[in-house]
Amino acid sequence: MKYIASLALFSLILAACSFKAKQKSRNKEKEQISTFFIAPYKVDCMGIAPMKCLLIRKSDTEQWENFYSSIKGFDFIPGNQYQLKVRIIRKENSPADASSFNYELIEIISKETYAPHSRSLFDIWGVVNVKGDNPLHSDCEQTLEINMTENIIMGKGGCNNFRGNIELISGTNQIKFTKVLSSRRTCANQALEDKYLQALNSVDAYFRFNQHLYLISEDEVIIKCKRMD
Repeated sequence: MKYIASLALFSLILAACSFKAKQKSRNKEKEQISTFFIAPYKVDCMGIAPMKCLLIRKSDTEQWENFYSSIKGFDFIPGNQYQLKVRIIRKENSPADASSFNYELIEIISKETYAPHSRSLFDIWGVVNVKGDNPLHSDCEQTLEINMTENIIMGKGGCNNFRGNIELISGTNQIKFTKVLSSRRTCANQALEDKYLQALNSVDAYFRFNQHLYLISEDEVIIKCKRMD
């Protein structure tokens, strides 16, 4: 009788161990560890509603992508670029309009002040957004040419041309456009032109990613540009 009871107890212990092992295996299948590179500024994006997204990539050779979720335990500070170790946990029965994963910070591997080389600015850019307005939707072409050899900018505000100077703080992404002057024709889209030129005068930093240039004021993106072919 004692033998049967011992055998039954042993069987229960084996079953419990087997259950725990399977549960542990299932938990491992639901989780993975990944490295995230975080860009120095958030951007406007569209989830269920308009929101601000981090830009992430998983290696320094990939393109930046919008990240629509949050990372538990991570406090983002604009102007810094990060490398993170992140735990990714698959959700069970997540809604169709929500992320299938939760993200948790394991470790901040590195945190550095964003300090790009100024040659990344040297290009001709088409403006696609100024403080929420896309000028192209109103048939208003706005451009920005940045010449780092002569430290000048020039471009079109709409129907008027403008020109100004560039002031950079070496070793940072801080920039100012000064003495911005334009021709004085009255334009069909005068409000858009005025808004663009006023925004240029308030720029204090920049961030280039992929084929885009973001001009920033007080840690907020105010002008979005796309490289012109």
